[in-house]
Amino acid sequence: MVKAYIIGGVVGAILVIIIGFVWGGWVIQSTSERLGAERVESALVSALTPICVDRAVEEPERFDELADITNSFERRRFVEDAGWATPPDSDSPHRGIATACAAALAVAAQSRP
Repeated sequence: MVKAYIIGGVVGAILVIIIGFVWGGWVIQSTSERLGAERVESALVSALTPICVDRAVEEPERFDELADITNSFERRRFVEDAGWATPPDSDSPHRGIATACAAALAVAAQSRP
């Protein structure tokens, strides 16, 4: 009789764990940390991309050079090399900001007369 209760408790615990992780939204610490880092990265890029675009618009001759570049990789490298994607208090450009900024600048360049 006691054996049946123990087996039932173990099986029940296993089912609760499976249901919790599959459908209940439970995650392990490493997954939580990864998701948090992705959200921070996304927020950083969203917050600093407008600053990058403003820096580019302040340099019309370089902005015109960027408008001639059609390759997205080269456009991102141009934004990085121009220093527009370098966050305040940093020495190196941020790749995510450069990518988002280059995409925004490509749209802006196409809409220019």
